[in-house]
Amino acid sequence: MAQLPSLENSLLVRTDFDDDDAWLELRAAVEEPNADGFMANLEPVDDRAWRGADWTALRDAATAAGQHAEVLFVVDSPALGPGYPVQVVDLADEARPPFRCLASQLWAVDNNLNLANMDWDEFADALDQDGVFCGFD
Repeated sequence: MAQLPSLENSLLVRTDFDDDDAWLELRAAVEEPNADGFMANLEPVDDRAWRGADWTALRDAATAAGQHAEVLFVVDSPALGPGYPVQVVDLADEARPPFRCLASQLWAVDNNLNLANMDWDEFADALDQDGVFCGFD
């Protein structure tokens, strides 16, 4: 079985390989700094060994690798749709269900959870009716 790296940065793991252009567009969106210059600190994992892996398998692999980040991002089929709603997986407490976050807002989740500036519940409580974090307004 494939292994995930153990890094300080959050992992952005690709599990859907059907649309290379959408993957590249999503990558560009998450790597774009916001208006204040903040950006997510991510390490993309583009390994076909993870094709179709679900979030629980990825969480287990990240935990086994000793991942240092508090959060893992999964690019599955829904994440390659409009707005690129990436799946956000908690690595600190497996009892918390994942949620989705628009690629343009991934910096907020990554930065604030990894620095412990905010709590998981602050994001989970701000989800829209589809279970997607679209930012704080």
